[in-house]
Amino acid sequence: MQSNILIVDDHPFIVEGLVHLIESYPELKVVATANTGGHVIEQMSENEIDLYILDINLPDISGFDLIEAIRKKDNSAPIIIHTMHEEIWYVNRMIAMGVNGIVLKSSATSQMMEAIKKVLEGNVYTCERFAKVKEKLQSQLDLNNRKTKPTRREMQVLELIADGLNTCEIADKLEITENTVETFRKRLIQKFSAKNSIDLVVMAIERGFLNKSTY
Repeated sequence: MQSNILIVDDHPFIVEGLVHLIESYPELKVVATANTGGHVIEQMSENEIDLYILDINLPDISGFDLIEAIRKKDNSAPIIIHTMHEEIWYVNRMIAMGVNGIVLKSSATSQMMEAIKKVLEGNVYTCERFAKVKEKLQSQLDLNNRKTKPTRREMQVLELIADGLNTCEIADKLEITENTVETFRKRLIQKFSAKNSIDLVVMAIERGFLNKSTY
């Protein structure tokens, strides 16, 4: 029995290479390819798809938004991300999306086939390069967290900033002066190398000091 695969990428050479690679295995079949998010939705209604392989850079929609759209239609849809991005923001987002596989485009083709095999078996797979990048970023994150770990009082102020309270409201809540609140705010922004309070909250969530589901 063949497994039906949909390839999503707006680079024709990448698509052609993947189709040639995948269809060299008789148990696999590329039932469709797509270069836009809109085309993916069309193909989902026209074909029975067992596995999605998609890039996260598409001309009409973010690949991350497309993953959410796919999962709305099929919550258990197996998805492998095939991307060139190794930046911390992308790495964190890919991990948070809970996809089934991640293969960087710099990886050997054998790792894509390993990913397909593992994911179709119900397992999770990340290529060797991604695993190393993730480990390196985690080490850097741990170091940054040790350097930027807020004090107990700074955490109280940080949590109230994340709750959307202004300086006056925070001062009343903690029974301290507004000048003291601003001192803590400036200290936190400096610690996290943030641009402003919004950036501060985002960075605090990324580094695990604030619960993402709460904010």
